[in-house]
Amino acid sequence: MRFSGAAIMGAFSLALFAPSVLACERECMVNVSRAFTDKYGALSSSYFTILHDRVQESLLYGIPADTLTSDERVAVINTVQESVVAAQRTWDSSLFQTIFDSIFKDEPKFKGDCNHPRHVIQPPRGVNWTMSDCHKQDYICGNPPSICHFMPMIKTRTVLKLKQQLTARFDGFNSDVFVNNISTALQIIMTDLPKLQAYVTIFHSNLNHILDSVKEGVNDFANETQWKKEWDMEIKYLLLTFP
Repeated sequence: MRFSGAAIMGAFSLALFAPSVLACERECMVNVSRAFTDKYGALSSSYFTILHDRVQESLLYGIPADTLTSDERVAVINTVQESVVAAQRTWDSSLFQTIFDSIFKDEPKFKGDCNHPRHVIQPPRGVNWTMSDCHKQDYICGNPPSICHFMPMIKTRTVLKLKQQLTARFDGFNSDVFVNNISTALQIIMTDLPKLQAYVTIFHSNLNHILDSVKEGVNDFANETQWKKEWDMEIKYLLLTFP
């Protein structure tokens, strides 16, 4: 069977100009990372809230009641709690970049050609990808359906990284929160109320216990009781809106 030159050129043109499957570009990366940041930020904030509350409950344990006036007690607790709030602000400010890097920079990276083999067809402009595309794109490449398909892997590696960082935040005297925030608060307290210098060991013991108790809870971070199932679909649908 013979084909005309026009037919051959037409077929070649169709193959040449067939729509390729595009990648999750910058807008997609930023918005997906923000969506994860909103969820993991809400979960991680609870640990700072717990720390804030336990400072209220246990910071002055073992210090004789008549050592401080009621106003002084409030001032001491407030000073340490303010340092916890500052520590949370630092955590919050770094969270987006941590999650962005986990999704798009850690190995295996969601980049590369999604056309070989081509499992999905790029939808027309203004038309979203579908959950069927999410299911079909079963190898790692740069398009939104691939990220959607491998969301369990993304969550696993992101949670592991965040657990490690949260543990470092609350790991007793060596913790980021103590070294960078609470220790400064203690220095202010000891300067303002020199009579408390006799109890510095008690303060350290109480804070070490408080921080360790918060650290123990990090093991449950983003587990099945904390992470809401509907969040998966919310992020997947967001992903599939990007070309």
